[in-house]
Amino acid sequence: MHPSDRVRFVIETAKAVLDERLPPDEGAAAVAVQAAQITPLLRSDRDSVTRAEAESVATQLRLLAEQVNDRASGLADPAAHLEIARAIGEMAQALR
Repeated sequence: MHPSDRVRFVIETAKAVLDERLPPDEGAAAVAVQAAQITPLLRSDRDSVTRAEAESVATQLRLLAEQVNDRASGLADPAAHLEIARAIGEMAQALR
């Protein structure tokens, strides 16, 4: 499976949190479950795509993690946002 297909739901979940369509705590719980399930699979996926394709998905994930982290800096309770950013960053790292 292509890594971009595998992380699509994670990306949409994080964007829903950023757009305030999903509460941060629910988003963090969903991303944590997704990350636990797909991070090991991403490691094997990187072997089935080109290096450039894996890097592209990893970059997209890193940029999204930075957006979530930036949003956390202005919040009174940033814990959920930080958890989302951490999980997305780990997924990006799995593609390296």
